Amino acid sequence: MMMMKSSLLKTGSRSLKRDLWGSLSQQRNHTVSNQEIQHFDALAKTWWDWNGESRLLHLMNPTRIDFISQIVRQKTPFAGKQILDVGCGGGILSESMARLGANVIGIDASKKALEVAKDHSKKDPSLRDRLEYIHGPIEQQNFKKQFDIVTCMEVVEHVTNPRGFLESLMNLVKPNGYLMLSTISRTLMARFLTIFLAERVLGIVPNGTHSYEKYIRPEELTEFFREHQWKVNDVRGVMYHPVQSKWVLAKPGDQCLSSLCNYMMSAQKP
Repeated sequence: MMMMKSSLLKTGSRSLKRDLWGSLSQQRNHTVSNQEIQHFDALAKTWWDWNGESRLLHLMNPTRIDFISQIVRQKTPFAGKQILDVGCGGGILSESMARLGANVIGIDASKKALEVAKDHSKKDPSLRDRLEYIHGPIEQQNFKKQFDIVTCMEVVEHVTNPRGFLESLMNLVKPNGYLMLSTISRTLMARFLTIFLAERVLGIVPNGTHSYEKYIRPEELTEFFREHQWKVNDVRGVMYHPVQSKWVLAKPGDQCLSSLCNYMMSAQKP
């Protein structure tokens, strides 16, 4: 009986992995569903409310900046960099990187979120020549250049075809450039923390934001990048401390935390 149960678990894991990372679907140009777009359209008005439904994203932003800075390892890691922020939403990360000296293009499938991002950026004249926004799915864009860094934070777990989506991002990275991701691992702990506790019990994340089936384990992403001969520079877990109201980035090499729930990953193009 125990052997049968183990076999079923392994089979289910392989089946789910094939669903996520199998051959490209016919819908490569439509990796974001209308349902996801409508969900984030509804949140657009509160995007810059620090006490609203995007509060956790505001609190996570310094951790995102810290992770990118540690990977780039330069005195001024953002200065002069050409950065594409995919799934930028209301522009929280995009604005921060532009203020640190980067030239940033933010792109999102939610038109209402981008309207909020554009309006908010106008409040800071210093962003005028460093930040622009584009509406639409990344797969349907025709960029004439590649970027030093492509960021994609809390987005992969919302797309319908992660392989096709990621390959579109990889094509936009310069040789030796970086793709920076943050997403959620497919574990029971992640399901408990991000869906049951955060959405249904505490209400600190809007209900319906996450789908457990779309979560991706770090080892799956690592294998995917290696298939494309990319180097995975780092995988770091990130944990929210509710008492301190802040996100904490795990120490390098802490594999347990990186596979538990939220994590960040950097992959470098050859």
